[in-house]
Amino acid sequence: MYRLIFLISSILSIAVPSGAADTPSTIEAASPRYVILITIDGLRAEMIDDLLMPSPFLKMMSRDGLRIGRVIGVPPAATYPSHTTLVTGEVPARHRIFYNRPFLWNKDTARISYWYADSIAVPTIWQRAHEAGMRTASLFWPVSTGSPYIDYNVPEFWSLDYSCDQMAYIKPWCTPHGILDELEQNACGRLDTITYQAGSLQRDGRTAAMANYLMNHYQPQLMTVHLITTDYSQHALGTHSQQLLQDVASADHAVGTILENLRLTHRLDSTLIIVTGDHGFCDYSRTLSPNVWLTRAGLLSPEPGGSWKACFYGGGNTSFLYLRKGDDRRTLRRIRRMLDDLPPEERSLFRVVEKQELTEKGADPAVAIALEPIVGVAVTNNRTGDVVSRRSGGTHGFLSGQDATTLIAYGAGITPGRQDTIRQTAIAPWILRLLRCN
Repeated sequence: MYRLIFLISSILSIAVPSGAADTPSTIEAASPRYVILITIDGLRAEMIDDLLMPSPFLKMMSRDGLRIGRVIGVPPAATYPSHTTLVTGEVPARHRIFYNRPFLWNKDTARISYWYADSIAVPTIWQRAHEAGMRTASLFWPVSTGSPYIDYNVPEFWSLDYSCDQMAYIKPWCTPHGILDELEQNACGRLDTITYQAGSLQRDGRTAAMANYLMNHYQPQLMTVHLITTDYSQHALGTHSQQLLQDVASADHAVGTILENLRLTHRLDSTLIIVTGDHGFCDYSRTLSPNVWLTRAGLLSPEPGGSWKACFYGGGNTSFLYLRKGDDRRTLRRIRRMLDDLPPEERSLFRVVEKQELTEKGADPAVAIALEPIVGVAVTNNRTGDVVSRRSGGTHGFLSGQDATTLIAYGAGITPGRQDTIRQTAIAPWILRLLRCN
């Protein structure tokens, strides 16, 4: 195995925002034969650094590997656009996955998502690795359905009929044909709404068992794995709950299971494991519903599908304003005046994000302006009812980086090192460089 000396800043410098450390550690690394990219949905640095958090494997990896303290996400920092950035290195304006669910111009989007890989407008690391002759695998990664570049793929995909057997429904979308049956028989056992329910503690462990089987039997040089459990409890209960402790332990155990398998199969010294999140989380105690202002002003129908001139769309915890006619300056001026004239108790809850900032950060070019709430406030897409309501939980999707995630790289010659801050767009180019696909 040949050795590669690289300065981590040369890999990540294009992504370091102003104010970040500009003298990162020099890290020596082997050129890995395998790379496993694992996302823990909603991963926050506290889940690793807090001594009370049940994360011994993540703590060990952080101590003995490369640790990036803060990974700044894309607009919005939400599961689907963020996961797409992780496998493309591009912002949403380029990869075209703007939200978890697309904005459909005043139509109901509650039961649709960006599922299909051909929605991604730029090459992915799966494509680059596949074209370089490498085998690829992926488990429950958003926007991966139907990808011709993933050799072994169980995508994140579900039926709009929530009463159906979801695992049976996705089997035809798994590749190669029969792979999910093979995994159930040889790795994880029967998957159903009991044994593999979204948000259940069983799910992460079974996903890890599938990852280990694929690694042992098919040796993919690049594998992406999405662990989702920690997202559910944080949305429902915030960032400090008994349920979250259990979910962190579940995700940590899944990572540890993958590490143990690499050790037992003598692949740990040839494999780089990267663990990161798609976004972090912030607690909130109030909600803000800016579409109520538009409905009251006659600019938006009370229900989707009616007449409209403008609509706020909550992608993560930022509300993005769409105009029915993109050049409707008159309506935009009216909305600006309306925002300026709000009572202080409402106007103090958000800032207006202008087009220039949205463009610089890579948001949807069709957005006119956006509203970013203060920490402690979550946005909704509600069109009727109160503008401000009392409600608590966890949220993410800020433009200013309050909900940053974190990153650990471990194995394949990585020596201990620390980096302060990078952008999420730096991770995919780094992986391609390590795999010598660039």
